[in-house]
Amino acid sequence: MKIEDRILLNEIKNRNRKVFESLFYEYYPHLVRYAEGFVFDRQVCEDIVQNLLIYFWERTDLIKIEQSIKAYFYQSVKNRCLNYLRDIHIQDKHKLLYLESMLNDDDSATWLDPEIIMHIEKAIERLPLQMASLFRLKYVDGKKYREIATEKKISENTVKTQIQRAKEKLRNLLLESTSIKFFL
Repeated sequence: MKIEDRILLNEIKNRNRKVFESLFYEYYPHLVRYAEGFVFDRQVCEDIVQNLLIYFWERTDLIKIEQSIKAYFYQSVKNRCLNYLRDIHIQDKHKLLYLESMLNDDDSATWLDPEIIMHIEKAIERLPLQMASLFRLKYVDGKKYREIATEKKISENTVKTQIQRAKEKLRNLLLESTSIKFFL
């Protein structure tokens, strides 16, 4: 490990908030962009990175960094993203990318098989009304969790939970109704 990293790590172990804040502001935006390459959801990426940095601050004494702080951060973000995807049963990030781009592309009907669109629409219609509404606001209208929460007058956490449940239900509904193997 470089001497600069050892000094930074030692300062953080000594609870030097200024050093931690400078690390936070230096790495946070880059780590969020890196995480988006795995998860494709900005809010989730921000949460993953923020949780990592909080973990780093709280448990610096327990963390073993062999290469550099930068390498540790990037490897940790990658691992946390993969754990997140595993926890929501994502097994192929390319299928997630396909579905995300399809849901966010205004012209998806021009390049997507109409049968697939029909299956997705039918599956969304089978969701509870509020869950379907939140899902459409997020993935069809492209709104952020905060915007949806404000519009629906519910908490951001409720929005996140409902959308997560919607993804799980849609995955199951699509697997039941078709041979299409989507992993939301």
